[in-house]
Amino acid sequence: MAGRQFAGLLSLAVALSILLSGCTAATETGEPNPTPTTTSYEQYDAMFADWASRYIECAREFGADAQLLNGGSIDQPYAPGRPVEDGLDADCLQKVGKPPRVPELTDSFLRGLYELLVEQAACLKAHGYVVSNPPTREEWVENYGADSWNPLSDVYLAGGGIEAEGFCPQPDPRKAEELGATLGGD
Repeated sequence: MAGRQFAGLLSLAVALSILLSGCTAATETGEPNPTPTTTSYEQYDAMFADWASRYIECAREFGADAQLLNGGSIDQPYAPGRPVEDGLDADCLQKVGKPPRVPELTDSFLRGLYELLVEQAACLKAHGYVVSNPPTREEWVENYGADSWNPLSDVYLAGGGIEAEGFCPQPDPRKAEELGATLGGD
């Protein structure tokens, strides 16, 4: 069942390590249609909810028992034997388009994320995990990339992880966005 779920919202660790490509979908007339891009997580949530309801309705028309789960995953997103693209029913993607993209990373968002990661590091240390010291916020934001300081990565590399994430979960990108806005804009 887990192999047939479509993750509507990627975990923050994955979302921040993957740059989403500029995928396109076709409208019913066959004209290319850019994948919707969002500028905030509030906008993303609204656009995703609209897209997911239209996608689920389409998938059900083709015999899937598609359901939106808490956290934004679609359970059983296609019926057996249906053509599949990116884990979704290919014909439904043609009909309703691809899901919206999460907002692009901004310095403001990264500043908020950094502060939440510092809080996560303190939580992990309080639970007995060894975490490296963070760089300064300015250094982290300026040099952000796949190898950037991440306290939970330290724990995973040391052989811990899943239980640690239960104590000290990955930061919510919505909170990072909100916090970043209070720390100064782009």
